[in-house]
Amino acid sequence: MFIIIVGGGKLGRYLCRDLINKGHQVVVVEQDIEKSNLISKQYGVEVINGDGSEKDVLKKAGAEEADLLLAATRDDQDNMVICQLAERQFDIKRTLTTVNNPGNEKLFNWLGVNVAVSSASILTALVDQEEILEEMYENFLNEDDEMKMIRLTVRDTAPAKGMLIRELDLPLESVIVTILRGEKPIVPRGNTYIKNGDLLMILTKNEFVEELTTMFCPKKVNEKEETVV
Repeated sequence: MFIIIVGGGKLGRYLCRDLINKGHQVVVVEQDIEKSNLISKQYGVEVINGDGSEKDVLKKAGAEEADLLLAATRDDQDNMVICQLAERQFDIKRTLTTVNNPGNEKLFNWLGVNVAVSSASILTALVDQEEILEEMYENFLNEDDEMKMIRLTVRDTAPAKGMLIRELDLPLESVIVTILRGEKPIVPRGNTYIKNGDLLMILTKNEFVEELTTMFCPKKVNEKEETVV
């Protein structure tokens, strides 16, 4: 198979070596130039130096011909964006991502990522990829997670205002899907700042709505909750 690995950290390098040894064609995408050079020299594979969440970078890596994409960055939000871009823009049939917060696995599947597994279980999954991953996918689809999309406008008094998304202590099964800043839609990344007035679309469970409201849009006395969509 032709496999693209996004992320050249410790896990990405391990998977690169493992997949090459199994006879797969591998291309790695990595932002850090030093890591890119190291991977290219050590494993003899093509390495694209750039941001894997950008369409042009994935296209340069050969996404139009790839059989599988593996998002192996340390940021769940970035992994989500990478997998959605791979599936929707390049029609890659199989995406696999590491999940740094294991509680986000079902959430990623709900968003359209074919398979999301924790960093530990991904290594086992790759040994017998098709059979194991198909079984995991079916299990995810059969569970009712009661997910919902809520809309919250960040207030000046919000504890989360001014923080990076990666710094937020979000509930494990919650993710910021998009941000509307004025009239400009923003794809949330780990290094995206939360600003006063941002309109956040958040996918979450009913049980976490109050916690998220307190984080982004603390209510005044006798004030009604934000609109839930």
